[in-house]
Amino acid sequence: MKAGKNLFFKFFILIILLILFSAVSVFLFPRILDFSMDHELLFHVIKKIRVPELFAAISTGTALGFSGAVMQILLDNPLATPFTLGLSSASAFGASLSVMIGFSTGIGLFTPSISAFIFASLSAMFLIAASSYLGTGRRTIILIGMAVNFFFSSANTLMQYYAPPDAVYQMMFCTAGSLTNVGLKDSMSLMIVFSLSLLISLVFSKDMSIIQQGDRNATMLGVNVKLERILFILIVSMTTAVSVAVAGIIGFIGLCAPHLCRLLGMESPCILFISSGITGSLILVLADILSKTILYPTILPISAVTSFLGIPFLIILLFIKGKKKA
Repeated sequence: MKAGKNLFFKFFILIILLILFSAVSVFLFPRILDFSMDHELLFHVIKKIRVPELFAAISTGTALGFSGAVMQILLDNPLATPFTLGLSSASAFGASLSVMIGFSTGIGLFTPSISAFIFASLSAMFLIAASSYLGTGRRTIILIGMAVNFFFSSANTLMQYYAPPDAVYQMMFCTAGSLTNVGLKDSMSLMIVFSLSLLISLVFSKDMSIIQQGDRNATMLGVNVKLERILFILIVSMTTAVSVAVAGIIGFIGLCAPHLCRLLGMESPCILFISSGITGSLILVLADILSKTILYPTILPISAVTSFLGIPFLIILLFIKGKKKA
């Protein structure tokens, strides 16, 4: 009973912090809203600029935090992230290819975001097919993901090497994480994908707890380990692919959010999925505030800010874990 109350209190604090930072993001940063200005202009700033960006941060952070929790449990690896499967490099290649085709032919078949989603989805399909054929062991999945990552990273580097300077600049802009051009429809689409993914994950969360104890033990208890690994790979792949297509590549959210939740004692898969989503959105809202204010009026790439936040967090985390072992 006491544990349940403590858990409810922790969720309550996370949600209150998210609401507080959201209000700060809309009304105070990058500049305090002047309510004495023309009402139409004020309404435009809130509705067309600040609220869509806030929703983009919440939806993307939620999706990445949740995906990070799934990946760390699925691969039994505390350093796993949503991009371990090579989706980030595949989507970056897709966005760059769209820009390159546009510069070369003057015809844009797909926008960079759609192209990024297509290649991330193709990468996910290849990963699922390869895992089905070679086996769904944790090491196999990581190795396939590494191979996909290196392939698309190399292809992207070659493309940028031979591309004209203007195209290279636009490629970098498309692949760098950004929330400024994300519309409300994009955020809603991402939240729908996340909600479906979370619902399916919660249904199979008990099986995930059993799989954590070892594949052999899970099989003896009647869990179809191979099928459920493929299912969760598909869930993470689609959630991450849509988030990359919407907001670009934003690192460290999927790594940091689950670890923060574990430090708060939220360790069971069911609780970790939900709390990591809330924590991921909280981190990204904070990072968005910092990206708009550190060098105002220049807006920093959101991925750079999350990386700068993530690096000291990792060092502190290693220090805490080392101290516990000692």
